[in-house]
Amino acid sequence: MRVWLLLAAALAVTPACAGEGESKAPPVTPILGPPTPLSNIVMDVQRLQARQAQGDKTAYPLSRERIKEAGKAIAAAKSEEFKIPEERAAVIAYLLSGGQPRDVAGIVERGDFPADEQDLLRGAVGYVAGKQDQAEALLSYDAGKVSLRLAGQLAFAQSVLTTPKDARKALALLDAARVLSPGTLVEEAALRREILLVGDLRETERVAFLARQYVERYGRSLYAGDFVATLAKTAIRFDLCATVADLAKFDALLTLTPPEGARTFLLAVSRASLPLGRFDVAAEAAADALKSAPAGSSDEMRARLYRLAARFPKQPEIEALAAFAAVPEDKLSPQDHALFKAAAFTHGWTYESPPNAINDDSFREARIAAARSPSMARSGDAVATTIGRAAAAIAQAEALGSKDAAK
Repeated sequence: MRVWLLLAAALAVTPACAGEGESKAPPVTPILGPPTPLSNIVMDVQRLQARQAQGDKTAYPLSRERIKEAGKAIAAAKSEEFKIPEERAAVIAYLLSGGQPRDVAGIVERGDFPADEQDLLRGAVGYVAGKQDQAEALLSYDAGKVSLRLAGQLAFAQSVLTTPKDARKALALLDAARVLSPGTLVEEAALRREILLVGDLRETERVAFLARQYVERYGRSLYAGDFVATLAKTAIRFDLCATVADLAKFDALLTLTPPEGARTFLLAVSRASLPLGRFDVAAEAAADALKSAPAGSSDEMRARLYRLAARFPKQPEIEALAAFAAVPEDKLSPQDHALFKAAAFTHGWTYESPPNAINDDSFREARIAAARSPSMARSGDAVATTIGRAAAAIAQAEALGSKDAAK
């Protein structure tokens, strides 16, 4: 309404005045309201947090200092200041922006908020303090009907509270948070959280779509590095890269991601695919990571090892030996060194027969079993007959091995 009154005042020119050069429109009466110092400080905090989402490293310490100032101002405020709706909204926004519950303790005790907003205040305090039962009071408020200054934060908090009970509803609330707070740290955090929830629902294409949105909009965020690592864990935990086709759904995202971030994702997926026997996925991811890995770097060593572990059983012996030689064991982590040893041991068995000594225990047990039950094979029992034949075959093989050794 105020906007329309201002517009009307600015355009209020009579037809007669419009035709006379000397005539002027009446001066616009400024719209004045009560001062809102608390709201102004909290808005500064939110602006600084938005700069963090865009990659401004200087904004983080500034926002921490400003939020401390906001806490002190709120703690010192008098009851009459909270007769202004914007100042009450600022208190809630302060809490949901990472503020301290102790700074609003006096407001709660005095009952400075109207009765219909008491639960909103108590719920925000409970949310920040980790008190689930108290925090659920926030769920009774419609984020679309509260102050726009805190609407997105409220929807985000409601999503966190709703997630354990209804993941689909939590996703809808995150979508609302993003719409209500575009370009802010709230939208950035909502996107990160939504990707995790969608991953839990095994919706690979939607995960890739949302992740690409995140990289396009917030690829320079101070939290982007953690996001890529979390995305890799999500893809592994919820089995989103079970096939080469699934892995390809992340191509567009990885193209936009800085090389080191893309390698983090690809190497994590490759390593996790090996013990699951998904050697085609492991080899593909490792090969893609190898394309951007700096020469001699740990990433290059890891990519070579994972690609080797995925491919050597199908490689000619000469190629496999060359691939093993290209991986320096001393540059591998303990976990990767164990993987290298396991692959080398398996490779040795692929082309060399194991020594007879490895089977000595099995031969000995078979001889003892035959000596203890010499009549088992004559009992007519099919299982006993099979055991007897196996014992005889083992004894015969052992005798042949002894003759060969004698020669």
